[in-house]
Amino acid sequence: MRLPLLVLAVLCSFGVIFAEDVFRFRGDNSQGKYNETGLLDIWPEGGLTPKWVNDDLGEGFSSVIKVKGRIYLGCVDFNDTQKESVVCLDLNGKPLWQQPVGAVWSGSSYPIPRGTPTYVVGAKPGEDRLLALAANGELFCLDVTTGKPVWSKDVVKTYETRMSRWGMAEGVVAKDGLVFVTVCGQKALVVALRIADGTEVWKSEPIDDIVAYVSPVLIENRLIVVTEKYVSMIDVENGRLLWSSDFQQDSGGPIERVEWSNCNPPLVKGNWFFVSQGYDQGGVMYELLPDGESVEKRWFSKTLDAHHDGVVEIDGRIYGSNWRDNSSGQWCCLDWETGKTVYDEAWGNLGKGVTITADGKLFLYEEKRGTLALAKPGDKLEIVSSFRLDFGTKEHWPHPVISDGVLYVRRGNALAAFDISKK
Repeated sequence: MRLPLLVLAVLCSFGVIFAEDVFRFRGDNSQGKYNETGLLDIWPEGGLTPKWVNDDLGEGFSSVIKVKGRIYLGCVDFNDTQKESVVCLDLNGKPLWQQPVGAVWSGSSYPIPRGTPTYVVGAKPGEDRLLALAANGELFCLDVTTGKPVWSKDVVKTYETRMSRWGMAEGVVAKDGLVFVTVCGQKALVVALRIADGTEVWKSEPIDDIVAYVSPVLIENRLIVVTEKYVSMIDVENGRLLWSSDFQQDSGGPIERVEWSNCNPPLVKGNWFFVSQGYDQGGVMYELLPDGESVEKRWFSKTLDAHHDGVVEIDGRIYGSNWRDNSSGQWCCLDWETGKTVYDEAWGNLGKGVTITADGKLFLYEEKRGTLALAKPGDKLEIVSSFRLDFGTKEHWPHPVISDGVLYVRRGNALAAFDISKK
């Protein structure tokens, strides 16, 4: 429920947190920007102390979502390590339920869940749903209270998806009673299914490409999807493929690389959207033109080619980290309108990592050593506070989330909650 503006202003004047729940991967429209105020300007010397840590979860690279006082994430099943599951926790990190959602992915060296669930508020009480796409392409619709499946659909088999060796990891988009899934198959590029029962409403025409990890984003009633080579735009009203462009050509031509997958949601501001890929491919800014069907390339940057870490926009600038190799990179800032590099700097001897923002601040989670940092936006990389995490297993790849003044950080089998609100 939204508060009246006068009440909100009074609460903010006293430093009270005003936040929205987190319904999907990287928050609203997957932009990595969280609607928070009253967050700490500097962290305690020695780092933040967690409110709690649950280090008894199944492993996974899924981020978390938080809605109506519950936390949801993807994990290896507690009882069967050959299955993926969705787990529901209370706000103290205690498990409430888990539900298997298909076999773990066996096509690569990472046989653990990587997709983040999407929460959908129903039209009536009791109709809220959780949508989870397993790495093998099984889409599950779950009851949020019990975790029990309402329906499921194998989109890979149904639409003959052209899979990469890394499987699927899309945080699906839901709107107006429909869920949109990038199936990238011989029968369709994107499909729209009814959330109520999983029946197909429309499917877009296919393109000749391979599925990626990208969570699509919306520009009004246009869905922007990214596959291995192409950036495409779909009309969500009818599934019509409005535009498709070869990103590799837009960014200077194909480059040599082995076994990779695009991962970053496009970054949106108005009718402009920025698409970035790692592996020295760079990033491209596009503009959706007033006719609603045409797209033009505005600029290309070789500087910022985020790997799987996301980028954010603050005050007309783009912030993120770039790719030098799979374990290293620098931290960057670009001008939104021109693509001009503001800075491209190393963070000591640390590598690349995830970037999110809230309350006008940058939150960085570098993946080499698991260092978490608070930084200032500006003309240079300015780290205000930082500390190294000492919990969990596997790589530092899950994206942190901020809600109600709490920073949630997941690493492998562990999830921690840090209070970052001003006292």
